[in-house]
Amino acid sequence: MQADGHLLAHVIEYTPIGILILERDTNIVFVNQYVLNLFTVGKEDIIGKTLNELAGKLRKKFNTAPIIKAITEGKVTDYKLALSLQGRPDIVCLLNSFCIDEIEPYPECIALVIRDITREQAAADLIEAKNVEMAKMNSELARSNAELKKVSELKSNFLSIASHELNTPLTSIKGYSDIIIDNMRDKAEPNVFRMIESISRAADRLHKVVNNILDVTKIEQGRLRLRPENIDLAAIMRDCAEELGQLADKRGITIRTNVCGAEHRFYGDKIRMLQMFTNLLNNAIKYSPDGSPVEAAIEVKPGKYYHITITDRGIGIDKSEHKTIFDPFYEVGSATRHSTDSTKFMGSGSGLGLSIVKGIVERHGGRVWVESEGTKKDTFPGSAFHIILPLRSEISWDDDESKISESRIRETDGICIEDMEEEEDRDRPVILFIDPDRESTEIASTTIENVFDILVAESGEQGLIIAFNHKPSLILMDSQLPGLDGHRICRILRSQEETKNIPIAFFSAGAQEDEIQKCFASGANDFIVKPFSGSELVNKVCRLLMKKKEDEVFK
Repeated sequence: MQADGHLLAHVIEYTPIGILILERDTNIVFVNQYVLNLFTVGKEDIIGKTLNELAGKLRKKFNTAPIIKAITEGKVTDYKLALSLQGRPDIVCLLNSFCIDEIEPYPECIALVIRDITREQAAADLIEAKNVEMAKMNSELARSNAELKKVSELKSNFLSIASHELNTPLTSIKGYSDIIIDNMRDKAEPNVFRMIESISRAADRLHKVVNNILDVTKIEQGRLRLRPENIDLAAIMRDCAEELGQLADKRGITIRTNVCGAEHRFYGDKIRMLQMFTNLLNNAIKYSPDGSPVEAAIEVKPGKYYHITITDRGIGIDKSEHKTIFDPFYEVGSATRHSTDSTKFMGSGSGLGLSIVKGIVERHGGRVWVESEGTKKDTFPGSAFHIILPLRSEISWDDDESKISESRIRETDGICIEDMEEEEDRDRPVILFIDPDRESTEIASTTIENVFDILVAESGEQGLIIAFNHKPSLILMDSQLPGLDGHRICRILRSQEETKNIPIAFFSAGAQEDEIQKCFASGANDFIVKPFSGSELVNKVCRLLMKKKEDEVFK
């Protein structure tokens, strides 16, 4: 037992923790070696002294009264104290105390434990500083996100307004040129007629650019809507290759298609798949030298996926650009080296095609990437775009438009103007246009006035009066009207017994998805985007009127 006592005393003496034993008046009756080293004193200099006298040996004094009071009351627990030592760096200590009752030779004494936590405190301070810095960064990030959200909303609003403002004059340009092309070929000089055809093609190109910008916006906002159906991927690819064949032939480029397997059924949006193939093949032709081949292939990985590749022998793409080429408005930087005709080569393209391809592919549950050895002087390593599409789509489709308006998806075969003309026993249907754009209504009227009677209102209020007085067969109106807007007009017409069953189609250049949804939510049966073709307008009008007739029969 005596040996154990000596061992314990030795451990206490040399443990790397300071131990002091104080009487109730704070006189020091015991210290271990750690305390002596800490304060650079000998035992004879400290035993019998008070805690306040010991503190006086520090380089920088501090008020010991609160500490002494807490020690004597037994309340010192995890008390942090900074000590300024003579000739040494400052340290941070952690103090703890507990009472020693009736233990000889220290009855009613207090044990004070001192532990050096300088490193731990420095680490804690560093973590705290990092947390503060992180909090500032999070605050800055939140502010930046709010600003980006605001910018995104402003961009969306701008695009909505810009598309409306661009599409409205395009309606007139396209409409009048199509009327001349369809009905006045013999009345115009050949040179003049060719100019008009050029105007019509230019209007189509501009309309395509506007639609591409809107598509990119929908993709960025995660709102690219799809209307899925069972389609044949191989047939769509061949159709695109055939359609672009004439463009390729002008430069001696051959488009080859290679289809492996007999079945290529896919559940997806046909229009978007056409857009995907068209953009990729267009790019392949654009970046290829004259006389080179472009290859499009589909391979089926049984039980796994479709693997689509579009390969060219063009200028190639630097590896540093393999990811950025899918960003909006990005075009390959080495295009100026195109050997065929760099001026002609750089003369077209908005840098939106591949970003739209990526959005369409990912929306269908697939992925797209490019392989190319990069660009080298006077060489044409070519590029290969790879697309993976699942054999069976596992994503949920959200084509709510089909639920909103049955007339949009219920196809009535054989509907045409002639069907309307054969109904000689009935009065001619009356179409009411509510649109402040006189040129748009004039073009639309010219297209259908041989079969329908036309009424025109340039404001919402005027349109309401005409609708209640004449009970038209169909109402076509713009959503952006002076005074009462189109959505409010539509809700008013739907709320009244005499007009609630009149088919209503919005007739607008605002083609943003939220604008279309807002129109259907207000009670519309369909939506016609400006600019429109004459055949599209006729088909929409006929379908709406036939749907109305069917509804009346089955009532």
